[in-house]
Amino acid sequence: MTLWTIQTSPAWNELEKSGRLRARPCHLPEPAWMPAYAWMTRQMRDRIGPPPDHDCQALWAWYRWNGPRRRPDLRCSGHLAKGEEGVRLELECSADRVLLSDFSLWHYVLNYWYLPSSEVDGDAFERELARHGLSFYEQKPLPDDGYHAQIVESWDRCLDLHWYEPDIAEPFEEKSIQATVWEITIDHVVECRRFTAR
Repeated sequence: MTLWTIQTSPAWNELEKSGRLRARPCHLPEPAWMPAYAWMTRQMRDRIGPPPDHDCQALWAWYRWNGPRRRPDLRCSGHLAKGEEGVRLELECSADRVLLSDFSLWHYVLNYWYLPSSEVDGDAFERELARHGLSFYEQKPLPDDGYHAQIVESWDRCLDLHWYEPDIAEPFEEKSIQATVWEITIDHVVECRRFTAR
């Protein structure tokens, strides 16, 4: 499976030196996103197997960066902080060691939103919460275990790349698809392109 990942120059140097790159807890994002990253880590364990060591975290890549465009365009901003030196690596990885997910729908997980099966489902769930004085927009996580579980279970839809629902999920051909792996080894690297982030 062909993937592309954007990494900093120090990460590339580590990969060249040691032959492998793994994310550690110190590489995790802002605290507000920690529950979402923990959810993705659990999905990886369940779907592609355990990490190579206990504190290994997900490494992120692209299967399809922008709808039908697969490879990230380095002329675009947002890959790294402006002016930062980095690399775009093209990788060949075994498909059974990769977990793919819908990038747009991943934002439901990041924001602790319910991912409805339809607009009707979403409206009904929000009305049900409101009757109990709850809102997943204002309470993260919800104090009710049952409703919290429904939100977490709804996120599985972001892993179903063929799921389509107008105004919620794009058709497969239009999806931007992200990938997570436990590690990148130097033999996965097909091409390295250096760039300065815009």
